[in-house]
Amino acid sequence: MKENKSNYWLTYATGDPFADVGGLVLAYLQEKWPDKSIMDLIRYVTDIYVNKWDSNLHSFFLNSTITHNSNKGQKGINKTIAYYQDLLNGDGGIDGYCRITGQRTLVFSGARDNHIMSGSATLINFHHGFESGIKLSKEALIRIFFVPLGVEQLGDKVAVLISNKLEITSFFVRKNIDRNIRDLGSQISKSIVRSDFSNPVNAIFDYARQCIESVKTATYNVEDEVSRTKDITLNLFHFTNFGASPTISLITLPATIFSFYVFCLLYHKKDWNNFIYRQYRNSRFKNAVYDEVSQEWTNNKEEAGYDTYKLWRNRAFEFLLHGNSDGFRRLILSHSKKEVLNFQIIEQYQINIRNMDKRTLSKILELADFIIGDSSDDEIKKAITRINGQRTSSALRRYLLNLVADYNRKHSDREKSLITIEDYANYLFPDGTYWNEIRDLLLIAIYQRLHEMNKSVNVELEEELDTENDN
Repeated sequence: MKENKSNYWLTYATGDPFADVGGLVLAYLQEKWPDKSIMDLIRYVTDIYVNKWDSNLHSFFLNSTITHNSNKGQKGINKTIAYYQDLLNGDGGIDGYCRITGQRTLVFSGARDNHIMSGSATLINFHHGFESGIKLSKEALIRIFFVPLGVEQLGDKVAVLISNKLEITSFFVRKNIDRNIRDLGSQISKSIVRSDFSNPVNAIFDYARQCIESVKTATYNVEDEVSRTKDITLNLFHFTNFGASPTISLITLPATIFSFYVFCLLYHKKDWNNFIYRQYRNSRFKNAVYDEVSQEWTNNKEEAGYDTYKLWRNRAFEFLLHGNSDGFRRLILSHSKKEVLNFQIIEQYQINIRNMDKRTLSKILELADFIIGDSSDDEIKKAITRINGQRTSSALRRYLLNLVADYNRKHSDREKSLITIEDYANYLFPDGTYWNEIRDLLLIAIYQRLHEMNKSVNVELEEELDTENDN
C-alpha cells in the first residue's frame, strides 16, 4: 500500500511542466519494465547519463553529482545512486510541504544541481527564509531526474512540450523515450534527442502537425471512441540551466490557433501548404523563387527542399503565434493576387480567431460578387485599384455608398438594397472592427472569386504602409 501511494506522487499530474514530464517518463518506464523498482530505474538512467551521454546534462543540472568536473565516470554514478537512495530512505529530510506536489511529507532542498531552473544553493537569498533551496518531496526530485529522457534539444536550448491535454504531453514524451531507447540500442545516442528545428516558432507548429496527423493516437478516448482536437493548447518551455545565464522562454500555441491549424491541414491541406510554404524566408538564400509543383525554393545557384527551408523563418507562423492579425491578413492578400486559397480558410480565421460575425463575411462575398458581376476586365481592374487606394475609414465608406448607388441603378427593380442600414452598422462597420480589415477582406474575396472563374486580372497595386491610419 505504501509503495502504491509513493507511485501516485511519482506520476500524477502536478501542473509543474518539469515534474509532469518526469512523472510521465517514470510511468512509461514502469510500464515497459514493471518488475524494476524505482531504484532500479534510477540506476538505469544514471548509466545512460554517465556512460552513454558522457554526463552531458549541463542544460539540466549545474554542478550535480553527474555534471560536476570532479564527478567523472563511476564516481559520478556512485554519488548519484547514493544521493537518491538517501532520498528514498528519507535521510536528511525535514517535515514540511512540497512546493510542487503540495503534500505534507519529508522535504529536501532543490537547487540548480538537482532541480531545473531553480535558484542557486550557494546564494541563499534566492530562497524563502534564506533556505538552502526550494523545499521539495523526494518524489518531486526523483521525477525531475528523469526529465532528460522525455524532452528534445531545440537549437541551443532544451524544449519541454506541455499540453492542457495530458494525452498529448504523454504522446510526445513517449515518442522521445522510444527514440532514445532505439538510438541507445543502435549505439548512436550521444545526448538527449535533437529536434530537426532550431526555431521554436516553427517547432511548435510542427508539434501541432504531428499531433494532428497522429490525432487518433494522441487524443483518442477509449470510452466513447472519439478523437478530440478541440480546446487543445500547446506550451513550449525553451530553456537552459547552464552556466551563469540560465534562461527560459514560454511559447504558447493557443487553442484557437490549434483548431484553425487542424481545419487547414485536414480540409484544405493543398491550398494551405501552397500558402505557408511561400512564407519561408532566408536572407542567405537570395533571389529565390518557389515552385508549387516541386515544392522547392530555387535560385540561379541552388535548390532548397522542404527539409531545408522548414528551418527558415516563416512570417505566417510568426504572425499567427504573436497575434499580428494585420500582418497575417496582408500575407493572405498578397498571396491571393496570384494564388488560390479557399475562402473557407479565411472564414475560419476571421470567425474563430478574429471573432468576426459570419454575416459580415457573407456580406463581403456578396459585395465581391456584385463588383465582379458582368464587369469587364478593365472595370474589375479599376474597382480593385479604387478599393486598394482607400486609406481612411471615410474614404472606404464613401466608396461603398457609391457602390450602393451603382447597384440601385442596375437593379432598380429589386426591393432589397445591396447594403442595408443593418448591414452597414452591424456587420461592415460594427464596434471593434477596423475599416482596413473590411477593405482587405473585400479584395481577398474578389481575387478568390476571380480564381474560381479562372479569370486573371493583373493589377499593379501600391503596397500599404505600416504607418497607415487605422482610425
